[in-house]
Amino acid sequence: MDGNGISQIGEKRGVRLTLHPLFFLVGVWYAFTGELLLFLLSCFVAVQHECAHAFAAAKLGYKLNKIVLMPFGAVIDGDLRGISLKDEITVALWGPLCNLFTAAFFVAVWWCFPTAYAYTDTACFASLSIALVNLLPAYPLDGGRVLRCILVRLFLKKTDAATAEKRARNCCFFVTLFCAAGCFLAFGILCLMQLPNFTLLIFGLFLLLSGLGNGKQAAVYAKMDFSFTAAFARGAEIKRVAVLNSCPIKNLFKYLTSGAYTVFEVYDAEKNHLFDLPQNELSARFLTVSTPYVPIGELHRKEKTAKTHEKPVQNNQKRE
Repeated sequence: MDGNGISQIGEKRGVRLTLHPLFFLVGVWYAFTGELLLFLLSCFVAVQHECAHAFAAAKLGYKLNKIVLMPFGAVIDGDLRGISLKDEITVALWGPLCNLFTAAFFVAVWWCFPTAYAYTDTACFASLSIALVNLLPAYPLDGGRVLRCILVRLFLKKTDAATAEKRARNCCFFVTLFCAAGCFLAFGILCLMQLPNFTLLIFGLFLLLSGLGNGKQAAVYAKMDFSFTAAFARGAEIKRVAVLNSCPIKNLFKYLTSGAYTVFEVYDAEKNHLFDLPQNELSARFLTVSTPYVPIGELHRKEKTAKTHEKPVQNNQKRE
């Protein structure tokens, strides 16, 4: 990462950082309670959380354009249309899993060096808290996204895709409102016990607004541009990778690395060479399809067929 954004494979693309309005309220509250350091550390953990989502999405050919920090972590709700429900669950879980691994790392450090607890306990508990909160089945938290995907898969057995998606979102909406009501109830009970916890109140408000807003986008993703124009000016190594024509587009992304220009040699099942696919052409082709699961051979065949049908039309236009 540099001062202008995050360096993606190929060209550099800036990443905008936006703060949710409730994020400021939580910050003010922590400042008045003398726990501003904990809040700032939680911000860092939230960015780490979102970067883990971005890393998982990049494996599917999507880049992160915007990060919105929520009061209790970062929520992924970007434009990942076209990916399978299984992959969407994977992307959603990468954030909290990254935080859990971070917390486990600090526990391991304590096991080896007990004196380190005094310096790392806050970081560990911040990571653990954000992970557990984001696993709640409230949309658009990560747990809510996983719940939506599971419900869609269940409803697809009985109805069409559009209806299944609508039913799943409605179920997530009521679960989110239920979680928000639980936070408000817990806050009221603690107030009666003269132990008010304003964190519960703010979190409940966050869930309520998220539910009523139907999960507005918190993180914006777009298909990656794998062109390598800028790198050519300073010179780049060429890397060749052999793949079968049945290889889905998404499987090609793992071979792309910064500093090297990749050329894919596409073969059929009998190991006959069919065509070469340079990295810049992969960019142009991927940006025209709605899903990363299309086999590269099928996409090439469709493009070739389309060009064949276009030629007579162009000739007729010239005659006219």
